[in-house]
Amino acid sequence: MNTKGLTEGLVIATLVLAAVLSVGTVGAEDVSIGVLYPFSGDLGIYGEPETDAMKMAVEEVNENGGVLGGRLKLIIMDTETSEVVALAEAQKLLDLYNVSVIIGTAGSETCKVIIGYTTSNGVLQISPAVTGVEFTTYPDNDLFFRTCSSDELQGIAMARLAIRQGYKTASTLVVWNPYGIGFEKAFTKRFETLGGKVLESVRYDPDRTTFDSEVEKVAVVNPDFVMLCAYPETGSVILKTAYKKGYMDNIDWLLTEGLISDELADMVGKDEAGNYIIAGLKGTTPDPRVMGPAYDTFEQNYIAKFGKKPIPYCANSYDAVAVVALAIEKAGDSSGTAIRDSLRAVANPPGDKEVSDIGVALDTIREGFFSINYQGASGEITFDEHGDVMGSYCEWTIADNGRVVYGNPIELKGPIVPSTPSPKPTVVETPTPTVAETPKPTVAETPTPTVAETPKPTVAETPTPTPPGFELVFAIASMLAVAYSVRRRKKA
Repeated sequence: MNTKGLTEGLVIATLVLAAVLSVGTVGAEDVSIGVLYPFSGDLGIYGEPETDAMKMAVEEVNENGGVLGGRLKLIIMDTETSEVVALAEAQKLLDLYNVSVIIGTAGSETCKVIIGYTTSNGVLQISPAVTGVEFTTYPDNDLFFRTCSSDELQGIAMARLAIRQGYKTASTLVVWNPYGIGFEKAFTKRFETLGGKVLESVRYDPDRTTFDSEVEKVAVVNPDFVMLCAYPETGSVILKTAYKKGYMDNIDWLLTEGLISDELADMVGKDEAGNYIIAGLKGTTPDPRVMGPAYDTFEQNYIAKFGKKPIPYCANSYDAVAVVALAIEKAGDSSGTAIRDSLRAVANPPGDKEVSDIGVALDTIREGFFSINYQGASGEITFDEHGDVMGSYCEWTIADNGRVVYGNPIELKGPIVPSTPSPKPTVVETPTPTVAETPKPTVAETPTPTVAETPKPTVAETPTPTPPGFELVFAIASMLAVAYSVRRRKKA
């Protein structure tokens, strides 16, 4: 027998098998999505729960074939609720990781500092929680979308709640950023249209740690209530200051959704009788109970996976990933402009088919449907010409146990039915306030950040199993070698 020929045949067969098997083990390229979200700073309490919701959506996408034949991954960066850090991390996502889409940010101030950079580079940005009014008309080349509604609507809801409570005069105290300024303008316009009057408007610098003069300025004019637009870290200090100075005795406070947290009551503290200082205060929020057809399943899966209920904007975060994944699959391309051009085709009505499950939606797109109407966990996702969506609103209240409780819906149109004003918290002592002029924060241009070395960003994905190709080829080659050896012995 020709031993040389047989050996050459074995080698060729092994190489052919390896080539064939490798076709099944090397898939399409993974698609990375950048995430800019706060895990520290004023908005830090929202980072983990909302990015957890994003990770759930990624898992569902990958369990249903991924996108464009590859796996979907998240590259998560911490903005630290800082404009400088947010811009540096955005640059990193584009320059080092070459992402074409960014989900985030959670705050309007960090969004404002990166939106020009991302959109000018053709990167699509979609936010689950940025509600600032000014982003509606920002010249973004249609590369900025959001799965939450604008504060233009919530300002209307706040004004209607105030009138329903029987209030006629107000002061506004808002964080000095696009969120606070936009909310202040929307609320003031509608409140005064409805017959109310704003007596004083103050904007506070979020970098400060004390707010005595700001609180005194809005309270000394003796309004029926103060509308506070803030975040938990600074907002809790403001509320504690108002209580200590006696400005919760004869003045009510209405709060925006930026303050919603089950930790807020503990952050503000208790009175001498052991009761939460802010028990009974209420405000406005997008109604988390008016959710999409997939919300119940989303909530159950979230609780099972993370051991806690999702907070506001978690469903919006989940849907932001979902619509981006569907748009990539629909476009057949993961570039920012391709995703932009397909977003409305996978979310807006009427669509060739209405779906509420990510897996079904992906399959429907792969079947060749021209468009679909994805209705996810957060409800109606119909992007208008500005990339905005509509919303539903309700009251929220701090209960006696310090927890957040959702109350009556707030209609944005129609007659306003008066309700009983909120009960005022017990005040132990009311010192005489000293009136001071509120210094205006110095507005400086955001410097171009120096990008320093930072820890490796979190990459959220489902682990890819090790391909079995080499082991299988080795086993087949070994079997052939053994067979050859046996045959040779027999001939001998």
